[in-house]
Order: sequence, then C-alpha cells, then structure tokens
Amino acid sequence: LTALLLAARRSAADLIGQVSGTATTVDSKGTIDVHLGNGCFWERQWAYYKVETEENGPFQRKDADVTALVGYAGGMVANASGPVCYHTGDARDYAAHGFAETVKVTLDAASAEKQLAALAKDFFGSFTGEAGQRVRPDPGDRGGAYRSVFGLPGGMASPLYKVFERGNAFRMLLKPGAGKNDGAGDPAENTVYVYDTNERPFYVAEEYHQFHCDFSMSSGMPYPESYWNNLFEQMKTSGRVKPTGCPESVVPHPGALCSSPARIFPMFGRRSSRT
Repeated sequence: LTALLLAARRSAADLIGQVSGTATTVDSKGTIDVHLGNGCFWERQWAYYKVETEENGPFQRKDADVTALVGYAGGMVANASGPVCYHTGDARDYAAHGFAETVKVTLDAASAEKQLAALAKDFFGSFTGEAGQRVRPDPGDRGGAYRSVFGLPGGMASPLYKVFERGNAFRMLLKPGAGKNDGAGDPAENTVYVYDTNERPFYVAEEYHQFHCDFSMSSGMPYPESYWNNLFEQMKTSGRVKPTGCPESVVPHPGALCSSPARIFPMFGRRSSRT
C-alpha cells in the first residue's frame, strides 16, 4: 500500500511538472482552469455541474465545492482587466470583441487527466448527428458568440490537450483559435476552436447568468431549486459569484421555465434564441 501511494504521488508530481513545463498554469493550490463552450452557457453549466458532482466520477465534489462558472473567452479587449459584459452595445460587449459563451471548470492537477477526460466525454457527447457532421446542442442561438470552444493554459501545446483530443470520438475538426473571425457560430459547423488561456483569458459572466435555467426543456430541465436558488445563493455568500462591473439583471434569474406559472406550460423541447 505504501508503495502504491508513493507511486501515485510521483505520478501526480510528474504530471504537474509536465504541465508547468509547457506553460499550462498550475496555481499555488495545485489546480488548472479550463473552459468548454458550445452554444448557450446555461445548459453547459448544468452539464458540468453534474460531471463535477457525480458520485463515482473523477471530481466527486459537493455542491459547495463546484467550480463551474459561466463566462466569456476567445476574444480580446483593450483593457485586459475587463470587464467583459453581455450585450451592452459598448466597448464591454462580449460579442463585439470575438468572445464566445463558455464554462470554466477547475481541475485538480493530481487528477487532471481523468477530470478533463470526463469533461471532454460530456462535451463531445452533447453534439448530435453522424461522425464528421456533428451539430451542437443549442441550434437556436447563432453567431460567433455561440461557436464551440475549448481553452486551457498552453492551448494545443499543453500535454492536457491530448486528453481532450482523445475524447473527440466523432471526428470533429479541432482548430487553433484566433478570435473574432473564428467561425460564424453555425450549429452544424462541426468545429471546435482551441485557445491558449494565457493569451486569451476567461472572464466570469454576470451574477444573473450563473446557475441559470436553460431557455428550453433540455436535459435536466426544469433544473431543481437546489441548483438555481440554493446553490446560487450559497455561491454568492461565499464570494464565488459576485458583481463583475457589468449591468446586472439584464435577463431575469432563474429564467421563465424554472418559475411558476411557466413550469405549468413548458415549451416541450422547442428551442428558441434568447436574443
């Protein structure tokens, strides 16, 4: 048993050393931030919340320890400190600067490969259609802000990128992301743009977007109150969810399909754009 524990520690240390050596950021807590997006980030946050809290999964996190937060990435702004905001129509507007909606999840460096593999499995599995002709799960939203993206420190040069690449069981096209001109956000584009978050960082979205219900009756909808109310309030109390400097309450929280009377007359799977 002692030998097995020592071997596990060496393996974790080796991975951290490899990742650090290729500009993949392992912070002082021994964690690595990645982000994944393909369409509306509300639905994807719920999906990664489920991955993080899966009882027998590689994260096995309690609700209070969940790290999935929605935000914007893949673009560039003149003021690197932000903020980046939702459809403000000014210099802060995420869509005007080539950002896409995405979800950040924090990996534990010692378990990073298994955790990223689980996220990649969910990500690629959320598309539908034949291999090579995959369609993202949110066909109602269109435009570059909804293109499919993956970001990690070091980008395609990171050894963790290979883990994500192995999850691409349906032969989607993986391309290095350049920003504003990356794709038109067509749901059937069958392409994932990969970003180095050291160059194109992730910006956390507004409070009201966090732990929000989807705008259609997608998988898991209507989400439970323990998610969109209890967890949301817990995250605000802990400071994990906080004001970003952007306008708040542009879109009501938690969304019509998780509040009465809308729950009585659901959309029965019909998808429509939020904008």
